[in-house]
Amino acid sequence: MKASDAMVADPHVAVAGAMASEVAIMLRTRNISVVPVVDDHRTRRLLGTLSDRDLVTRCLAEGKHPWHTRADSLMRTNSPVVGPDQELTGYQVRMDLDPNESHLRPTITVVDGEGLVIGFISHPEQIAGVEIVWG
Repeated sequence: MKASDAMVADPHVAVAGAMASEVAIMLRTRNISVVPVVDDHRTRRLLGTLSDRDLVTRCLAEGKHPWHTRADSLMRTNSPVVGPDQELTGYQVRMDLDPNESHLRPTITVVDGEGLVIGFISHPEQIAGVEIVWG
């Protein structure tokens, strides 16, 4: 199965300059837990990903104010990224844990040849042939 067959096309994204509070509202209203962070809504160039857990552990737990903390200061830049033609059978999602991390959720962002977000796979562990490697 190719990434394009498993992805949600044209996923919701957060803009880098959005405040953490805005991202939290979007996650709640869209009923999602992870979102790609992009340079702007028009180009959708991928910069990283941001999860509800990141909002809690990288913003609130560190005493940062969600109305004054930008999404790009909280996002992860090491999340898996593939092209739409990537074969997922045998694909490994590497979850390289920082010693200070205790919980991450695997996701895969699908980008085109220019690095623009075109899709998102929120639960790769549910795709036959995809292996999640914790390390």
